[in-house]
Amino acid sequence: MEAASTETARHSSEGGPAFPEADSSSVATDPTSSARGRPPVFSEDALRRATRYSYARHVQTRRGAQDLVYRMFAVAVLEHYCEAYAEKAEALAWLLWPKRRHALLTELGRVARPRSDASGNLRWSEDDVSRLVEAAFVLAEARPSTKEGVLMMRDFRRRIRGLRPGSDRHA
Repeated sequence: MEAASTETARHSSEGGPAFPEADSSSVATDPTSSARGRPPVFSEDALRRATRYSYARHVQTRRGAQDLVYRMFAVAVLEHYCEAYAEKAEALAWLLWPKRRHALLTELGRVARPRSDASGNLRWSEDDVSRLVEAAFVLAEARPSTKEGVLMMRDFRRRIRGLRPGSDRHA
C-alpha cells in the first residue's frame, strides 16, 4: 500500500507535484496546434478605435473592447432608427434614455452580428439591422432586469442561429 501511495505522489525536483509532459505548458506552444477560443470577430484596429471613444471607463481586455464595439453599433442603429421613425422612438427610449442600459445594448449588438474586415471597417446586412431593431422592441416592451434581458437576448440569438444553415458556431 505504501509503495502505491509513493508512486502516485511523485514530486518534481522543486518539491511540487510532477506533471506528465502532456499536461505541461510546452504543449500549448506547439506551432502546429490550432488557436484556442473563439475566432476574432473584430480586427485589432476596430477594437483600438472603439476604445478611444470609451469615455465611461477604461477598457482593459479584448472582451471589453468587443463589448464596446457591439454596444456602439447597437446605439448607432437605434439612434438612427429613432431619428428616421420619430413616431416609434418613444417605444425604444427605455433602452437609451435617461441612462443607457449598457449590458442590454451590448447584447443587442451581438444579435446583429457585425464583423470587421482587416482594415477595421464594420460590415453588416439589412437583415442584421432588422434583427437588432426587432429584438430592441421586444426588450423595450418587456423592460426586464439586466439579468433577464441578457438571457432573453441570448435565447433570441440561439433561436436565430438555429434557423441559419451551417450555424453550429457559438456567437
